[in-house]
Amino acid sequence: MFSFIKFFQSLMNKMKRNKGLWFTLLSVISVLGVIVSMSFIKIMTKDVKHKTYMHVYKQDIQELENVLNTQYDYLLSVGGVVAIHPDIISNIGTKSDKSINDLLINVEKTINERVHIDPIQVRYYAKDFEASMSENKKYADLVIETQTSITGIVVNSNGTRIIAITPIVENNATIGAIEVSQDIKVIKNSFEKLGKEFVFLLDKSQLVFMNLESKQGMTQDIGERYKIFFHDYNSQFYTDLRKVNFDKLQSDKYYIDSLYFVASDETIDIDGKKIGLFVIGESTKETNSFVNITQNLINSITTVALGLVISLILFMF
Repeated sequence: MFSFIKFFQSLMNKMKRNKGLWFTLLSVISVLGVIVSMSFIKIMTKDVKHKTYMHVYKQDIQELENVLNTQYDYLLSVGGVVAIHPDIISNIGTKSDKSINDLLINVEKTINERVHIDPIQVRYYAKDFEASMSENKKYADLVIETQTSITGIVVNSNGTRIIAITPIVENNATIGAIEVSQDIKVIKNSFEKLGKEFVFLLDKSQLVFMNLESKQGMTQDIGERYKIFFHDYNSQFYTDLRKVNFDKLQSDKYYIDSLYFVASDETIDIDGKKIGLFVIGESTKETNSFVNITQNLINSITTVALGLVISLILFMF
């Protein structure tokens, strides 16, 4: 060991006497040190950036879940009030389909005029006869059978809707059900209040359930599998989405470009089937956007770390 140290010291002294070789060696070692250090720093900051973006992705999905639950609660509360209306209960008893529908039209009109939100639609189902304006009978039958409310997303003839179905009970017996629904685009308004963009992309396979009027008009293809009713959403956002590879987006969980940070989640209907995608976007253009703040912090850390590495190398030699 002692011999090796003496040999090393002797080698260093010889190289120092050869100025050109000595400075060349120092330069090579310094460059290699910087390259190795920067590689480690890059790996570490990339991991930090990914974890930050995954955290934001999870927040977006949690916000989406909260918005949906809020909508379900609202629709259930409206349905609960309508289900105890004495005129509806009595007309179900006399099987007065037209009278019930007229009542529900007035209910819709009153709520939509007094409460300035996205329009609601109210339908009824009866245990002993078939209502004339009903599309989700199998779910209503389940509610009537179990006397338990259900919520979910369905593709009806007039589009994709968020629904809540509540039992109508008379003398402890379920005699029917009330369905209250809103168009899926109602979710957009909640995200706009958070300063974010939202779109719903419908799987093209679901178009067969919609009527001709709902399918025609202002729709565009988004990728190979999806349709968007683009008049309902921010044109800049859905235009930006047209260049996204959605298979990769679903695999990576998020996507970033010069305009938006994009997160997505599968849209699952009331039967548990995938019917489309929920897509959430947050602008990256502003200097105070979390993407730019994250990138600036990482750049600052990288610069400081590089300075420390260079200083340490110079100090050593």
